[in-house]
Amino acid sequence: MSSGPLTPQEIAAGSSYPQPVIVPLDFIEEQTQGARDHMEMDNSGLYIMSKAVEQFMRQLMRQTTENGARELEYDGLARFIANSEFAALKDFFPERIEFGKLMAHLYPADPGNQTTSSNSNS
Repeated sequence: MSSGPLTPQEIAAGSSYPQPVIVPLDFIEEQTQGARDHMEMDNSGLYIMSKAVEQFMRQLMRQTTENGARELEYDGLARFIANSEFAALKDFFPERIEFGKLMAHLYPADPGNQTTSSNSNS
């Protein structure tokens, strides 16, 4: 199993040589080992999975940097995933929440007060 582009010997006769593989086939094979115990997958299946992962990553990068940002930021990625066809993945990429907002959500009786204070009007 190659970890880079497929060689002509790995391609079925009569088919054209595919573009280089960006996601190594060894990586795909390793990551899918549990699922592959129940089904057969040859090099062409691994190649298709590799190209699917590559396209997924390209779409994420393209969509999350649409505003011209030169760097990929977690918040943009999480926001895109939550509002896209990939919304099923939002549990893996949750939007960040500020500590104060979290505390206000967890303890609504004392919203906004993040410190213990004895200056209450009781």
